[in-house]
Amino acid sequence: MNQRWMFVPKAMGRRRFVRYSSLLLGAGVVAACGGTSTDTPVAPESTESRASDELQTITFGTNWYAQAEHGGFYQAIATGIYAEYGLDVTIKMGGPQVNGTQLLMGGGIDFFMGYGSDALQAVQAGIPKITVASIFQKRPSNYHCPS
Repeated sequence: MNQRWMFVPKAMGRRRFVRYSSLLLGAGVVAACGGTSTDTPVAPESTESRASDELQTITFGTNWYAQAEHGGFYQAIATGIYAEYGLDVTIKMGGPQVNGTQLLMGGGIDFFMGYGSDALQAVQAGIPKITVASIFQKRPSNYHCPS
């Protein structure tokens, strides 16, 4: 029997499996969330009407001195992106002698860029701190806020 017509795939490696699984999962999420809406669309607030409102003041602490990884935060201030969304953001630089958890719990900052070890130590010490997001893929940097 001639079996040339049969296709037998090679074993799928881990990276290829993760890549295809991610694509499939993402497509499923888009399909599930992409339904049609019967509601009347609401126009977004204009910049002029938002500018008349009072901006919410937020202080954000970085995990180190200003560096390339923080560039997006500084750029958002410089271009007015935060202001467009009703935020008046101030950035406080971190450093070797700056303890972000103490500043956060003391009210000196509202959010800070920390590390995964900060979050684990806070849980162990019973500090009411919430990890909001994990941003970097290869280094455990997180964003924290008080609970």
